[in-house]
Amino acid sequence: MRHLPEVWFGLLVGAAFLAGCSSSDDSTELGGYPSDGLPSVGGSGGGSGGSGGSVMADGGAYTGGSGGAMSGASGGQNGDGQRPPEEVDAGEPEPDGGVSCSDLDSSKPEVLYLSADDSNSMASPTITRRIIRQQAGIVPAGLIRTYEFLNYYNVAFDLPAHGDLRVVPQMRPGAAEGDMELQIGVQAAAPPSLRRPTTITFVLDTSGSMSGSPIELTRATVKAIAAQLKQGDIVSAVTWNTGNNVVLSGHAVTGPSDPVLVQMADHLSANGGTDLHSGLVAGYQLAEQHFGNDRVNRVVLTSDGYANVGVTDETLIGQKADDENKEGIYLVGVGVGDGVNDTLMDAVTDAGNGAYVYIDSPDEAVKMFGGRFAETMDVAARAVQVKLTLPWYFQMYKFHGEEYSGDPKAVKPQHLAPGDAMVFHQVLRACDPAEIEGSDPMEFAATWVDPFDYAERTTAVSLTIDELLAGQDAALKRGRAIVAYAEALKLVPSQTVAQRQQTIDAALAVVADADQAGTDPALSEIHELLTSYQAVVAQ
Repeated sequence: MRHLPEVWFGLLVGAAFLAGCSSSDDSTELGGYPSDGLPSVGGSGGGSGGSGGSVMADGGAYTGGSGGAMSGASGGQNGDGQRPPEEVDAGEPEPDGGVSCSDLDSSKPEVLYLSADDSNSMASPTITRRIIRQQAGIVPAGLIRTYEFLNYYNVAFDLPAHGDLRVVPQMRPGAAEGDMELQIGVQAAAPPSLRRPTTITFVLDTSGSMSGSPIELTRATVKAIAAQLKQGDIVSAVTWNTGNNVVLSGHAVTGPSDPVLVQMADHLSANGGTDLHSGLVAGYQLAEQHFGNDRVNRVVLTSDGYANVGVTDETLIGQKADDENKEGIYLVGVGVGDGVNDTLMDAVTDAGNGAYVYIDSPDEAVKMFGGRFAETMDVAARAVQVKLTLPWYFQMYKFHGEEYSGDPKAVKPQHLAPGDAMVFHQVLRACDPAEIEGSDPMEFAATWVDPFDYAERTTAVSLTIDELLAGQDAALKRGRAIVAYAEALKLVPSQTVAQRQQTIDAALAVVADADQAGTDPALSEIHELLTSYQAVVAQ
């Protein structure tokens, strides 16, 4: 996960990451189908930074970005052996075809550890969808986090028994000889019929910039969450602008849509300056006061992100989330309104080990905190880490998660929600196609901590290359379509109009292949968005 030693976010500065934060963009050839068979854009090799930016919409400028550098031809890792975060590209091959087999140790397998960011963070695709539907211009590449698209559009797998995880690998040959497209799903069990009691502390931005649509969406969010609560749940709330105001402390919920919560939401109003720090301090004091180790404990921050946050706030958020010996107080970030500062909201939820969602309509609030309440609020498995063991001749060529590394300590484990799945999509490349042997095994292991007894557990699957290639691939096709959509949006200024159209046409073909019957609502939405985006990129 990103580590932000110092952050200062202003209203008009595009929200750049500061020292200690590195990232990279997935990049292959311009337009068309690169070697992994997916439409993608960008130049080959390393050294890319400052890929963020802003785009004007009806209500303001969406700001977000990523910076840093990557070693394009050296396997996408920096000096300490950890691959950069974000959608890590393992680097374009050297002109002679990439890593030579003579440079690898054939006596031992290639072992990698993977991270996909919190499985329930999914703001990026909703912000992107909003920009496309408003025809507000090219979506800044820094706003596009491909793994969040996989989270939002859901790649579902068969559910395991309660208390267990299911690991589902699927693989098919890539477009280039020696390449393999691999997807690993880590599926949690369905939410229990009776969920644990929940303690929620709202930290609600009521500063002047929240007037209009943002405060209306904040009201809708509070009401959507209130509708899912039950007797025995506890709610506190603090509003913040120039200062802070505790409006509820330890309120015992009487049932769904408790009148006290509905009335609180109806009376929210926006005015004054911005003091997120005092709001967070007051909110976490309330959360600690009403904390229960046998409960789900969440701080829900709603904001347009136009605030200042520093290392003190991140330390506060992180300390409450990282207690290994008891239930943590995780922060759920809810971005609202046109012009949300995506970078700030992503940063604070990274520190808080919780979901980051973007609400652009009352219907979206009901969707995220109604049917997906458990996905955004609860935890089925803590500290999930995936270990991928490959035959020696395979290297990671392209990775669409957040991090991977040969060092397990360099990749921060993530939490997994009930009924949810972590999805790792990547392309492997053999140093020489002739070395690939169908009987060679590949192992996929997920380790995690049980959220109730804190015992460490492992689920592992071992399959040969031939077995993987002979297996089912419906989930892989769906994941490929979602990745193709996200990657096609990462247009670069140097592209011609024809190249941009070619990139989107290629993505549309991948989506159509995954939904030949036209019955998948998520893929139908993606197809509609890509088609709409064609008109934008043609300008």
